[in-house]
Amino acid sequence: MTLNAQNAEMASLRLYEAETSIEVIARQHGLNPVDVIDFSLNVNPLGSPPAAVVAAQEAVQSANLYPDLRFGRLRAALAERHGVEEDSLFFGAGLDDVIKLLLQAWTSSGDKVLVHIPTFPRYELEARLRGCRVIAVASDRPEVIGIANLERELAQGDVALSFICTPNNPTGATVDNADIARLAQAYPFTLFVIDEALIYPLEEGAIPLCADHPNLCVLRTFSKYFGLAGLRIGYAIASSELVRIAEVGRPPFNMSEAAVQAAVAALADRQFLPDCKATFQKETRYFRERLAAVSDIGVKGTNANMLLLDLAGRDASKTAETLAAMGIVVADATSFHGLEHHPFLRVSLRSREDNLKLIAALERV
Repeated sequence: MTLNAQNAEMASLRLYEAETSIEVIARQHGLNPVDVIDFSLNVNPLGSPPAAVVAAQEAVQSANLYPDLRFGRLRAALAERHGVEEDSLFFGAGLDDVIKLLLQAWTSSGDKVLVHIPTFPRYELEARLRGCRVIAVASDRPEVIGIANLERELAQGDVALSFICTPNNPTGATVDNADIARLAQAYPFTLFVIDEALIYPLEEGAIPLCADHPNLCVLRTFSKYFGLAGLRIGYAIASSELVRIAEVGRPPFNMSEAAVQAAVAALADRQFLPDCKATFQKETRYFRERLAAVSDIGVKGTNANMLLLDLAGRDASKTAETLAAMGIVVADATSFHGLEHHPFLRVSLRSREDNLKLIAALERV
């Protein structure tokens, strides 16, 4: 058997954050799994909308049936929510699936794909697996997105597709709509994929720009604020022509009926999202104040309940391992391309009780 040499070479790139489990950490350090707290993955600590859970449970009763090919109820609900045409929506089993499918549809082997770093590593990995040439543009400071640096690369020409993550994972940095529109206008032959996975879902974001810029695509998810990460529901909004091309390669049943019905119910819950936002703001403010009072560890980036911690010179990998031995799992941000030499950890806050345990552990490192 001959291995795909490119895939073998990139195998180490996949581990961009702690791809592990509470059980693995507990076994490694001789801990009881119930005493291990995972801050490494960005999930909603408040759980899922209750109506979404009920809808998923009801849908499972018909698990012997295939879901609707067009995910009609969810398509209609999202089209109404965002004020877009139903044919401008493209669905996948989480945004990982959407990103892969869009790259397969909209790029060819050898195409130039532009990413700013640090950012969500799947862009670079999936583009390389597609056979594209990835141009990674670093910012002058890692906690901001250098639009001028991106534009210098775009001006070189022949960029087939450019990813812009706003709010950015892991830094929380954002890009204004005015800059996005200007780039889309100036470089009409480049497809701009704007990943808004971390945006507060009730914000319009860059979605209104798609009507005037046929080379724009906006990504959204139900994994973060909506609290449905385990059901894998992601979608893209783009021109109907771009979606039509992407639909050719989309597996016909790539989201389960339970996921679809949960998402529909989540959209109908008008109180869950505002409650989550208020809680995240309160807990983030409290965490920052308490951490500043007991440690020199700072916060370099914030978005909702996700924070990028500056370890003030401590070794990030060693600190993450020390915390794991205490039963505290965090993401070692040096595994992000562009943060290799920065002492950062990424954490996603949880309950007040858990957050206090994280502060106590950080105080000891």
